[in-house]
Amino acid sequence: MVVFRILVQFLALTLLAIVGSAVGYGQESEASDPRRAFTLLDQAPRQQLPLENDRFRIDYEIDEIILVFFRKPDTAPVVLTLPDGSKWYASRHPREKARWHSGHDFDMVRIVEPMPGPWQATGEIRPESRAMVYTDVEFHPESFPPLVFVGERLRMEGRLTQGGEPIDQLDFRSAIRLELYMASTNNAQYDNFGQPPVLIGEFLDDGRRMDERPRDGVFTGEFMLEIAAGEYLPTYRVETPFHRRSVEADVMMVRRVPVRPVMEVSQEEGDPHIMRFEVDDEFIMRDDIVVSGRIDFPNGEHQNISLSTRQGDALRVEIPSYTFGVFEVQMALSGTNVNGREFHAEIPAFDFRSQRARDLGPTPEEIAAAEAAERERIHQAELAQVEAERERMRQRILWVVGVNLGIVALWSLYILIRPGSGRKKLKAAKKAQKKNEQSDGLDEL
Repeated sequence: MVVFRILVQFLALTLLAIVGSAVGYGQESEASDPRRAFTLLDQAPRQQLPLENDRFRIDYEIDEIILVFFRKPDTAPVVLTLPDGSKWYASRHPREKARWHSGHDFDMVRIVEPMPGPWQATGEIRPESRAMVYTDVEFHPESFPPLVFVGERLRMEGRLTQGGEPIDQLDFRSAIRLELYMASTNNAQYDNFGQPPVLIGEFLDDGRRMDERPRDGVFTGEFMLEIAAGEYLPTYRVETPFHRRSVEADVMMVRRVPVRPVMEVSQEEGDPHIMRFEVDDEFIMRDDIVVSGRIDFPNGEHQNISLSTRQGDALRVEIPSYTFGVFEVQMALSGTNVNGREFHAEIPAFDFRSQRARDLGPTPEEIAAAEAAERERIHQAELAQVEAERERMRQRILWVVGVNLGIVALWSLYILIRPGSGRKKLKAAKKAQKKNEQSDGLDEL
């Protein structure tokens, strides 16, 4: 099968020998270039077709063709006139034979089994247009550094080439989308286990942000590695209106930030909180570390952080503890890794809480001593209660005895002082005594 493609204004945006909306996947490396490069279009002999007065001829052997017309911005889509005089519009064309995509400044049409003969495109097509077939179009992304960290901001470049030569057609570069995804290898040993693919950035040629010059053929990506540490498979995705292609690069490791804060929250009012830093000397040079940031206090105040080991600063920060609540910390790290590459990374933001000192309660020993003291107190109280009861009984007995003795004494006194009572008792006593003596005498006889 012979496949020709007509690309007006130097654009080739899809695969040959693919009917419908199939998506192609492929990977290709060049022996002369160690960087990964992937092919956007299948390799085929370079073709250029005459385009006169917006007319072109399609050969009878063509089974499939892709037409791309660049027109003035925000103008109406082109109208295609077939060899038999019939017309196709973006809104009206045979769906089973053609797919049509219109942008604000271009039209792209894929046709299966096109009618042989002269075709014409009518519209605000720019005069410099010409029909051309691009083959062997590749995107060459810059390789990742061998050692990267979570939170690091990377600047990477990539270039489009055709047949090994840079592509300088502006419209070609503006109609393609280049994205970079990071897909976890799902290694259970790392923090990114089970993480879905993450879009971390896009390659652009617009002269903004880190791209130095617009539309110079150099695509620049600014990538913030705000992802979990672990193994990743970088995946480049290329999208056009008609197809998408994904290419995987080599597996890479994204490591944790090599300088990590450790908080020692003060428990005593007036003593400062201490923030010190752990350093992975395996990955970063300790004598070239710069930490900058800010601490927001609960009362609205803030404290700036600026440490530089090259200037002799210790990796330690004292934070006043005169206020209580949540402290929020945001910091950035600049340094040189062990490979000699300077880098800048955001240290993950965190917060900590400071509270007033609280009585944490007695210790088990104190609890045991208190229980023993309570038992002794209860025992002593019981003893005191028994002793008090005994004292009350003694008082009652003494009171009863005293009362009885008083009664006896009073009665005796009464008897003694009553008139005649003494002589009567004396006579009665003598009489009784005499009777007793008489009774004793009779008994002796």
